[in-house]
Amino acid sequence: MGGGDRVGAGADAELASYVQERHPVGRLVLRSSGAIIHLAMVESRAGRLARSIVGGAVLRLPPIARKAAGTISGIGIDYPHAPRAADLGLQNGRRLYETLRDGRFVLVAPPAAGSAIAGRPVTLVSAADAATPWTLVRPDAHVAWRGRPSGLEAALAAAGLSLRYQRSSPRSS
Repeated sequence: MGGGDRVGAGADAELASYVQERHPVGRLVLRSSGAIIHLAMVESRAGRLARSIVGGAVLRLPPIARKAAGTISGIGIDYPHAPRAADLGLQNGRRLYETLRDGRFVLVAPPAAGSAIAGRPVTLVSAADAATPWTLVRPDAHVAWRGRPSGLEAALAAAGLSLRYQRSSPRSS
């Protein structure tokens, strides 16, 4: 494995929290995909007619249509302690979700915060709205932390981004 591998107790804790957080989501995805397949595989003419009439009527209701689209796409899935981050406008004219395409954590904070994340796989961006609180956004667009600058180091450690758990060079083979 290359540089940036997490080692030690921090990696174990991160893996445990990942399982606790994602297991219910995986169960939801399996149930949803199973229901969709079941509906798609209805063979009787009466069943297909009922699916078309009832499904069509229900999906015309905006809240249900939004919920269904969000669940199927994954965008509507939230984790208990990590809501989806809003797609903020940034000072550089881009959007937060564009920055997240790089697959890295993103810290939304003033430019002076750069020294706090030096040496970590975190991209620093500044929100167009200066009143936006400091926010650490996970690569999956969910909020890992939001708060005062004094809490950033603990948030980075909780996200597995503490410098003491990072390797600075690749392992020898």
